[in-house]
Amino acid sequence: MNYTKLLTSTAIIGALVAGLSAPSEAQKYNLTLSGASPGGLWSRIGGGIDAAIAKAYPGSTVTYQTSSGGLANVPLVSRGKVPMGLATDGELNAAVKGSKPFKSAIGNTRVLFRVYTPASRFQQSFFAVSSSFAGKHGVKTFADIVKKKLPIRIAINRRGNMDADVGEAAMTLLGASRANINAWGGQVVHAASKEIVSLMSDRRIDVANFGISYNHPRVREIAKNSTPVLLSYGQSVAGKVAKQFGGEVCNVKPGEYKWTPNGAVSVCMGAVIVVNANMDAKLAYNITKAMVEQIETFKNKSHRLIKKTATPKVLSQKGNAPHHPGAAKYFKEKGLM
Repeated sequence: MNYTKLLTSTAIIGALVAGLSAPSEAQKYNLTLSGASPGGLWSRIGGGIDAAIAKAYPGSTVTYQTSSGGLANVPLVSRGKVPMGLATDGELNAAVKGSKPFKSAIGNTRVLFRVYTPASRFQQSFFAVSSSFAGKHGVKTFADIVKKKLPIRIAINRRGNMDADVGEAAMTLLGASRANINAWGGQVVHAASKEIVSLMSDRRIDVANFGISYNHPRVREIAKNSTPVLLSYGQSVAGKVAKQFGGEVCNVKPGEYKWTPNGAVSVCMGAVIVVNANMDAKLAYNITKAMVEQIETFKNKSHRLIKKTATPKVLSQKGNAPHHPGAAKYFKEKGLM
């Protein structure tokens, strides 16, 4: 027997087996996610995504970058300034269509995964009238305001914010356009949601328009010292607004708040992670895989609302742009698409 050959063959086989069984060098990612202001819902979501990716690929980081929101994030992703960005359905819809505030369509963004659906009601648009104004003028519906041509002082979100565009579109369809309100002796005020609460509390406005989550502290605060009247969009107007902005019709259910005995029809937006169409397919696949496989980490390290709603099926739901092929490949493999 040729022991030299036997030893050599054994050594080769051993090396092959060792090579096959030894783990390859762990993949690490250093990514940036462009969100919105620090401390809010999106920053907490960013923390959850960072935790999930780090759990799947030890040593990886997802750095949350503040911005003015989705209207800024989509162009940043499109130009390759950041690899990932958060955007609401309305913001992505406007970018893809090239509608206000975009001057032209942005066609090279893709959806990686969804973080929450419109049905989650994390961003729900509605109107609330102060109890004093409603009582004085007999306001129970938006039609009462329009029919009586009341000089309402109404606050909507800041200019350049999608919530403001949604609110104003609804006002116009309901018959209370900015021009009409001015003609009636009223005023349209732009303010952040926190400022809107203060304006309502100080009786400097009569009607507040919000685009925030169900049971948000701001919602509870406006009812702290009074009982506002909830105004419904109505099914027809809500449907038109939802179609225009890429959202969905949703409802404030009767009795959800002490001051909403009748409920109301409104419009809700979800949010997605957008990436450039040129993102490496393997990278897109691996990030998507990590989010699905580490869904519990994502939920536990994210915002409390995400903990109640996030599932692999939610992550795979479509947005207002096509899925990135790498993400779609993983979702299809798992039967989620």
